[in-house]
Amino acid sequence: MGNQGDTMKAAIAVAILTLAGCASTQTVLNKAPTETFHSAKAPAAVAFCIANKNNVPVLDAPDGAKIIQIKSNVGAVGMMFSVYPEGQGSRIEFRKQIPIGIAAHKQCY
Repeated sequence: MGNQGDTMKAAIAVAILTLAGCASTQTVLNKAPTETFHSAKAPAAVAFCIANKNNVPVLDAPDGAKIIQIKSNVGAVGMMFSVYPEGQGSRIEFRKQIPIGIAAHKQCY
């Protein structure tokens, strides 16, 4: 059991360290945008498309933005999209916390 117990302790330590590095929604939102995009599409359409591609809900922010958060496989917020009305279209602020590709999302705007 000694070797198995050591393996279990090591796995627990790795899990704790991984979770300690997880970013919260507010932490990511407080960062400056990594990139900003502009679209002729309405905010609701852009937000729905991004959320639909990732099977996640769209959150409504108090400032009127549509927020889409995409989590890593360990549950940390990996990236966030804030979609704001801009003229007849949208402004999309993208914040990246950990390396996750976004190429598929660009089809949405």
